[in-house]
Amino acid sequence: MVRTIQLASALVVCGVLAVFEAPARAEAEVTASARAGSVAQISQDGFRQMLAESTEEKGGVKTEEGDTLRVELAAENRVLFFTTAAHPAHPAVIAVSLTLEEGVPHIVTDGWRGGNRGAFDVWFQAFTRHNETLARKWQEEQE
Repeated sequence: MVRTIQLASALVVCGVLAVFEAPARAEAEVTASARAGSVAQISQDGFRQMLAESTEEKGGVKTEEGDTLRVELAAENRVLFFTTAAHPAHPAVIAVSLTLEEGVPHIVTDGWRGGNRGAFDVWFQAFTRHNETLARKWQEEQE
């Protein structure tokens, strides 16, 4: 799980670095942020449909990582993490999205859970804490 979060973070950081060429920020200071978005229920069928849509219809690049499948949707600045049957929270999905406001990154973590709620909560919190750390580091580097 730690490797999955590190890879997600690396992708988000790459997205942030790619926009450092953005125009200078306006006079109003904008602070980098990371927040937990929504968490919804997902059925096994909904899980399969979401996976098919992200890989087949949207052309996401998928990579197997232990008990998860990472799907990068570069056009949406979004990475989805799908559990496999070996993951304790299965079926579950976490989406990490990066948006920019005046060149400043904002990371939102959303989730869908259908398996063990406790296992999902631990998995989700690991992502949100790590993304908060990334946002703080980015902000410190800009000050």
